[in-house]
Amino acid sequence: MRGPRFGSARPGGAGFRGARLGGAVAAIAIAALLSGCSGSAQPAPAPPAGIDLEGFDGSSGNGLWLGSSEAIEAELLGAVRNAGPVHLTGSMTELVAPDDPTEDAYRGRTLTVDYRGRADAFDARVNAGDQQVRVVASAGEARILGNADWAAATGAPETADSVVCTVGSGPLLERLAPLLSPPDLIGALLEGQSLSVAEPAGDVDTLQVVVGTEDAALGVLVVERFGPPLPRSFTAADGSGDGSFVFEGWGEAPDLDASLAELPCSG
Repeated sequence: MRGPRFGSARPGGAGFRGARLGGAVAAIAIAALLSGCSGSAQPAPAPPAGIDLEGFDGSSGNGLWLGSSEAIEAELLGAVRNAGPVHLTGSMTELVAPDDPTEDAYRGRTLTVDYRGRADAFDARVNAGDQQVRVVASAGEARILGNADWAAATGAPETADSVVCTVGSGPLLERLAPLLSPPDLIGALLEGQSLSVAEPAGDVDTLQVVVGTEDAALGVLVVERFGPPLPRSFTAADGSGDGSFVFEGWGEAPDLDASLAELPCSG
């Protein structure tokens, strides 16, 4: 499974590019880790398009389990795009292959993200190894504050600990893609994978979307059972690393005025 890339596959690589996210986690008890989330049930919408409605009971949930892999992905991404802002937190740790093939791979850098907002208006903090950067975007403008390691990696050491203001997207923001857009991030995590959902049992208010095949499960995306299938959490791992994300506060816009005041443009 492909996900955000951040730096090289070796320690000391510049930038945030190089690591995938996903892989075989069939032996990991993800379901146990992600269960127990609470939330209020919402009225059930129509089930996903293109499914057989015969025998469907809308009171049992949104019917995501009735769709094909393609229909499930479309419903998930549609729900995320329509939901607006979100508070997204998570981390990914790369697994580094040593130069000596007789040695075991070892855990390398960890990337963390704390993001509030939506793709065109957000406050995001991203750390990867020694690099730290904060981005606040609103009304077509982005304000970027990175530490010395981030500034050096971007080829502009003179901008260390200084606010860089840009209009529209640019190379600095592209380095962080797809972390700065929840739909793009979820799309990258699910890209090219088979998705399936078991029919819910009992009174649980979430569904578990299995990413991968029955023989090689790659991860689990936990989503709402009632109403739009908005993600609550995602966990996955493979030979290149592991990671997890949590999604909270769908539809709650952050106070970007306060964030912008903390990062004033010079001049």
